[in-house]
Amino acid sequence: MRLARLLAKISLAATVLLVLAATLHSASATTAPRARADSTSVRDPVARLQAHLDAGDITLVHDSVLGYLPAVLRAFNIPTSSQSLVFSRTSLRTDLIAPWSPRALYFNDDVYVGWVQGSEFLEIAAVNPTTGAVFYTMSQEATARPQFGRESTTCMMCHKSRATGGVPGFLMLSTIADRLGYQIASVYSGTTTDETPIKDRFGGWYVTGTHGKAGHSGNVYSSKDFHQVDKELYRGQIDLTVESARTDLAGKFDSSPYLSPNSDIVALMVLVHQTSVHNLITATHEAARIALIMHYTPSDATALVPLAVSDAGLHTAVERLVRALLFADEAKFDSPIHGTGNFSTDFAQRGPRDKHGRSLRDFDLDQRLFKYPLSFLIYTEGFDALPNVAKDGVYRRLRAILSGDDKSRAFERLSERDRRAILEILTATKPEFATGDPHPQRSSDAR
Repeated sequence: MRLARLLAKISLAATVLLVLAATLHSASATTAPRARADSTSVRDPVARLQAHLDAGDITLVHDSVLGYLPAVLRAFNIPTSSQSLVFSRTSLRTDLIAPWSPRALYFNDDVYVGWVQGSEFLEIAAVNPTTGAVFYTMSQEATARPQFGRESTTCMMCHKSRATGGVPGFLMLSTIADRLGYQIASVYSGTTTDETPIKDRFGGWYVTGTHGKAGHSGNVYSSKDFHQVDKELYRGQIDLTVESARTDLAGKFDSSPYLSPNSDIVALMVLVHQTSVHNLITATHEAARIALIMHYTPSDATALVPLAVSDAGLHTAVERLVRALLFADEAKFDSPIHGTGNFSTDFAQRGPRDKHGRSLRDFDLDQRLFKYPLSFLIYTEGFDALPNVAKDGVYRRLRAILSGDDKSRAFERLSERDRRAILEILTATKPEFATGDPHPQRSSDAR
């Protein structure tokens, strides 16, 4: 028994089923080096906040129960309605995470914050606009000047892997856990993206809200320990959608220590989308960097204009990103999705909007996730920081698709009305897209 449990922990540490993703040693929370404002980290939101803390421009108020969690969420403008609860043991804090003590994740467009009951540190992941995911911890002990500690090697064992496209990225996996929250290997485990059928999503997560008869795989775990489960038999016997219609989590665990009683299905759907698209944006950064190294000549910068077409690696990265931005492969909804709490409202209010009041953040939730299916992540720093050869490629493809010049099967789910509305919103809210002048290449692109 003891050996089996040890092997489970080793397996868990190797797979680290975490959205956010900061696998950590608990001792590192107080001893990790201070976040440095160097040329790469200063651009991510956590490093910028640390700079303000160091300068005394911002202070974080310590809560006697939740530590720095409420203050950190306010500092990053992260709504509590984004709370998403994962009960599979998804970090090295396996002693604290379980079905009766899930981990809470909170997020906005570029920062993820993890809180575990009884943990001496918060886990934070952020998007560096040019290099991808970066990971931090912050001690929950009250101090005059809180410090974010940078985490690297341990996190990158999983968060710079095949599952993230080989770049520093984020993971949102679906798995089935045993009664203690340990993964039951080989039953179901996979990276979740917009393409994943909804019935196969959210294993190991608590979910509040509904999605018709097909349901999802959340709120379910085995009544046995993982080593007692006949995995092949279990796969055929258990109905993973049996608890898909829960609008509250009463009876699952005590939700009173948490900021919200919800783990909203709409928030989880957005989390699926943005974690995977963040990775694709970073992969496009990397592909552009390699392409520029291979092809850049200062005397002939104009030759780089068609690079997103002529360089195979960059072309592939751009095409994958465009497909994801336009939800080309989004799994079909078999029925409407209804969430709980205020996430849908909080998320949509963040705009921007065109003169008709339309926004890429407007939800549909009847037949698809968004009313106007072009990702809101096109407004993020990560997208804006793409080298111009990559951004030019993305914009050219978007113009071709949205104007109707490209009528290929890959984008046939976009109606003429969809294309026109998206094009109008993007033109009104994204000035550099509206100008039609990509300014193909600056010298900074070759660095």
